[in-house]
Amino acid sequence: MLRQILDLPNYKSYHKGLLLSPHRVNSSSHSRTMSEKTDPKPDQGPSPIGEISHEPSSFEAFLDANQKKLIIVGILAILCVVGYVIFDGVKTMTARNAAGDVAAARTVPDYDSVSNEHEGQNAGGSALILKSQLLWRDQQQQEAIKSVEEFIENYPEHPALGSAYASLGSYQQQLGNTDKAKTAYEKSVETESSASSLALLSLGDIALKSGESGKAKELYDQILTKYEKSHFQVKNMAEQRLKLIGVNAPTEKAPEPPAPVITPGAATPPVAIPGLPGALTPGTPTPTPTPTPAPAPAPDNETKSSEFPELELPEKNTPPKTPEAPSKPEAPTTPEPPKAPAGPAGE
Repeated sequence: MLRQILDLPNYKSYHKGLLLSPHRVNSSSHSRTMSEKTDPKPDQGPSPIGEISHEPSSFEAFLDANQKKLIIVGILAILCVVGYVIFDGVKTMTARNAAGDVAAARTVPDYDSVSNEHEGQNAGGSALILKSQLLWRDQQQQEAIKSVEEFIENYPEHPALGSAYASLGSYQQQLGNTDKAKTAYEKSVETESSASSLALLSLGDIALKSGESGKAKELYDQILTKYEKSHFQVKNMAEQRLKLIGVNAPTEKAPEPPAPVITPGAATPPVAIPGLPGALTPGTPTPTPTPTPAPAPAPDNETKSSEFPELELPEKNTPPKTPEAPSKPEAPTTPEPPKAPAGPAGE
């Protein structure tokens, strides 16, 4: 019977490579042995599936071996992060307090106190810069220059380093030290800060004043090309200076018109105004009208005689005279009102 089963055409392919359950291990191993003996070419069939390994992986073994070390490293990392946050917070708070001290300073001793208290910090350097400006305003030029030089020496990483070089160049230029001013301006340009454009403009002004028009034009053009989208105010100043290059200033001054001669007591001649004949002009005295005197009143006795005329007795054999009608008294002459003076020309 077994012989007949082995001779079946599909028996070999059906049993080759099967992974049997444990309760059929004996029967499967016997069948595999019989199949290998009867199969003429065992190498050409599919390879059997390997058994799954339940051993831990290398990563799991590494975690098991270094579990304590990893926990310690994690705790240290957390402590470092917490420490950095605390340190950064303290640093920020200190910087804010220092900035408040700088803003509250008003005198040279105040700035000295802030610079000493916050030495090495940005607030200490800012105090030195503000101190130099205050000294320069109080006409203490040399002390102001020393304060700026101290800042440059002790705070090379300060954000205001370029401005400090520009201030030093301005101080030296006002004192007439052109070479020292040029050196300071060039240092400011090298910092590429917000004051670099102003330093370039000052270098161009020095060159233009020295008669080096070509060099001045080059410096002004450098401002326009290097700061194309910023420093607009300095760019406008450079454009104005470029227009002045090659323009010669006038050497002779035009004569001034002679001053009018004023004669004391002389009347101002009248000014004729068209359209207003006879109008008074400013400076012409207004004539005062002369009032017409009123007629004198008649004496009292004449008034009485006129009111009660004496009657003459007629002579004998003389026909009575017809009394003449009394003449009417003349009306008093009304004085003419004075002519009103003409108003000003504008009325």
